[in-house]
Amino acid sequence: MPNVSAFITSPRYRPVEELVVGDTVLPGRFGDVGQEYRAAREGVALFDRGDRGLLVLTGADRTSWLQNLVTNDVAGLGENAGTYAFATDVKGRVVFDLNVLALRDALWLDIDRALIPRALAHLERFLISEDVRTRDASAEFSRLGWSGPGAGGIAEALGFAAAADMPARSSTALEGDGTRLVRHDFTGLPGYELIVPFAQAAAGWDRLIAAGAAPAGFHVLDALRIEAGIPWFGREIDEKVVAPEADPAGCAISYKKGCYLGQEVIERMRSRGVQARRLVRLRASPAVALDLPADLRKGGQTVGRITSLVRHPVEPVGVGLGYVGSSVRDLCGIECDASTELWVSELDAHSVMCR
Repeated sequence: MPNVSAFITSPRYRPVEELVVGDTVLPGRFGDVGQEYRAAREGVALFDRGDRGLLVLTGADRTSWLQNLVTNDVAGLGENAGTYAFATDVKGRVVFDLNVLALRDALWLDIDRALIPRALAHLERFLISEDVRTRDASAEFSRLGWSGPGAGGIAEALGFAAAADMPARSSTALEGDGTRLVRHDFTGLPGYELIVPFAQAAAGWDRLIAAGAAPAGFHVLDALRIEAGIPWFGREIDEKVVAPEADPAGCAISYKKGCYLGQEVIERMRSRGVQARRLVRLRASPAVALDLPADLRKGGQTVGRITSLVRHPVEPVGVGLGYVGSSVRDLCGIECDASTELWVSELDAHSVMCR
C-alpha cells in the first residue's frame, strides 16, 4: 500500500492529478504544468517531497563507521553541515545514494523512501561491534521543498535571515519541535527543504503558501532536475552503475578521504582516466515515446541508453538524460560530459544526432 501524503489535511493541498512515485502517492500537478514550471523558473514553486525517507544514526561511533561505507567525507563535516554521497559495494557499484546531515548528536541520512529497507540492510550488514544505532524515522517526519529565484526570500520569511548564505546541504533547527531547514538545490535551482514532524505537515504547507510559494507537482520537478542533469536512483542510478558514472557534477565522491567500501575500484577509474560511459542531457521530438530504459543507437550501433525522457512543460520538445559510451566520440566527433546535449531523432526514436 503506497504511503499517502502528509499534507492532505491542508485545504491548500488540492492536486488535480496524483501518481505513485516509489512507494508514495505524490501530486502529479495542481493545475497547468506550464504555469507551475514558470513559477519555479521565475518565482518560487512548492513541492511535496514525501518520496524522501529518513534514517537516523546515533552512538559514539556513528561518524567513523559511516565514513567507511560511503564515497564522500563524513568525518570532516561540522555541526549542521551536510554532503551528498553514494553507498557502494566492493565493486564500486551504487547501492543507494544519500544526503548526510550532521547534527550535534546524530547523523540524518536523507534517502529515497522506497530504498530505506535496502539501505538499512546494507548498513547493518557492516555493523559489528561499533556503538551505532540505526532508526527509520521516515514516518515521524514529512518533507516539503521549494525552488526558484525567490527561494531565499521564502526561507527568510520563515524566520531565518541568513538563509542565502547557507552552504549546500547544510541545515539548521528552526523551532523546538524538531523542524529543520535544509539548503538543497534539488531541482538545480536555488532551493530549500523543511523536514517537519508529521503532525505539523499541513501547517507547514499552509505556511509556505502564505509566504508566496506556488504549489507544483512531480511532472515539473522531474523536468527541472532532468534539465539540470541531476541523476535519480531508479532512473540514472541502479545497481549496475559504478559510482563515478553517476556523479557528473563531481560532488558525491571524495578522492582525498581514506579507505571505504568500493574505494579501490573507484580510485582506479580516476587514476587511469577510465570511464566506460558518461551521463548526458537529451532532447527529443515530443512524438518520441519509449519504454525506458531504451537503447540509444547511431548508424546501427548501440552507443548508450536513455534513462529518463519527459515532455517539457513549456517547450515543444522532450527532455531527458542518458548514458553514452566512448563510441560516441568516434561517431560524433565530440567528447561527451554533463554539459553535452544530444538530440534523439523524431524519425527514429533509437537514433541520436550529435552536435
